[in-house]
Amino acid sequence: MSSTNEPHDIRLKELFWNKDAFFSLLKDCVRAEWVHSLDPESLTRIKTSFILQDFRKKEADIVYEATINNGRQKVIFYLLLELQSRVDYRMPYRLLLYVTEILRHYYNNADTKVRKRKDFKFPAVVPIVFFSGNRKWTVPTNLREMFDGYKGFGDSLLNFNFALVDVKGYDDESIKGFHSKLLKVMMMLERSENLPEVLDVIRKYENDIELLGEEEFRIFVAAVDIMSRLFGADETDMISNALEIKTAERVTGMLSNLIANEKKRVREIRKQERIETAKRLLKMGLTIEQVSEGADLAIEDVEKIKNSLAQ
Repeated sequence: MSSTNEPHDIRLKELFWNKDAFFSLLKDCVRAEWVHSLDPESLTRIKTSFILQDFRKKEADIVYEATINNGRQKVIFYLLLELQSRVDYRMPYRLLLYVTEILRHYYNNADTKVRKRKDFKFPAVVPIVFFSGNRKWTVPTNLREMFDGYKGFGDSLLNFNFALVDVKGYDDESIKGFHSKLLKVMMMLERSENLPEVLDVIRKYENDIELLGEEEFRIFVAAVDIMSRLFGADETDMISNALEIKTAERVTGMLSNLIANEKKRVREIRKQERIETAKRLLKMGLTIEQVSEGADLAIEDVEKIKNSLAQ
């Protein structure tokens, strides 16, 4: 994505601005021991963004603070929404800059007398990356491995680990027990690669959708609308209307025709793409059999395309 104002960024920001969904992310995806001692009521979103100028066109971030151990310790959660399809190998370094910026901000805003005391402590800062790209994550989840010859230096090197939440690693089974129904449904939406898959998620999780609170439902409908437009749907208003009257009728019946029509449209688009591929291969001089295999088309279809090019 080229800007944090892109719809993709907005829908995920709205998702994690929902405190219940963010707590579910910690509880159900990060799954660290300290989560059990976290007070969900103490979660407060910090409205300051820490994105640096070098990455301003690349990312979106969300920051929360909370207390653990019965309020005795403060912790800051830095959630980076990694929305690009390409995995960035600079991720540990980028997170280092943000963690440093958060600590600097905390120190500068602390009482000058307090920060001079021997017992002055920084809050724990927990970096989390939410990755919704379509490529496999291959970047180390620690800073240490970015240093040349790191194995020989042991604990002498600066290091931290970050929590990675990769939506491709979740499926219907792994989200069953999620604390937040909104996060549960949105995780499946994020895995969708076309509109039929979006609509299938709606149909499959209609019972959970009907139990969403008013604000959760607004976030969900807005996300579906954004995704529908991103996938080039011609009937986004019909989808939104079908969702808006969810309490009056079941979603399945209202969306069945839309699902069938959209699947047909996607099949036609993919067939046209195969036809264009066949044309290019034929112009390159490949045989009909080679084109048939390369474009995934029947031999008789390739013969028709070849004849049309000769006319």
